[in-house]
Amino acid sequence: MSELKFDPNNYRIHGDKNKRLIQKSLVECGAGRSILFDNDNCIIAGNGVYEQAQELGLKVRVIESDGTELIAIKRTDLTTEDARRKALALADNYTSDTSVFDVEAVLKDFSEEDLDLWEFSIDTGDIFLQGENDPNKEFEDLGDFAFVNKDISAWKQILVSFKNEEDYKDFAKLINQKLTDKSKSIFFPAQENEKVVDIYELPK
Repeated sequence: MSELKFDPNNYRIHGDKNKRLIQKSLVECGAGRSILFDNDNCIIAGNGVYEQAQELGLKVRVIESDGTELIAIKRTDLTTEDARRKALALADNYTSDTSVFDVEAVLKDFSEEDLDLWEFSIDTGDIFLQGENDPNKEFEDLGDFAFVNKDISAWKQILVSFKNEEDYKDFAKLINQKLTDKSKSIFFPAQENEKVVDIYELPK
């Protein structure tokens, strides 16, 4: 089989925490779910898992399917009360929650009407204003600070869209925050500068 290719338009952003937990699950619990790729060997689902499996040197066994049957994996080394089985169940259900949608990538391929049909909504961390919204990329012009590489964790995230500049400015006034053309992310309510520095690491 030819080498698998990562999806160049992957809809998920895999930050440091997500990668760390995927690798921890693979090391301590073994492989769980299978990944999915198309006939061109481009990964459809499981980009993050495949990346960490490659780093660990795990072998890949391919099962071909045309989508008319559900492929089930039986872990013969686990029983219902095994601690590793319970840890795997936790990891399998939690690790996806530690990644976020790349909203720009999604909106390149789907209209709002398409997303409505899938009942798709953004529900992951802080409010992100559309832009380079990877929570593990370096941010600039976020308030008066520039910060790097920390996992962003909050109760909820929503996507806010604006039809014009006037609406954008009205929104800034409404939430009483300074927004610029480079603004990528905000906290609401606004964080005190000292608290934000405690959360993020200033670039060296």
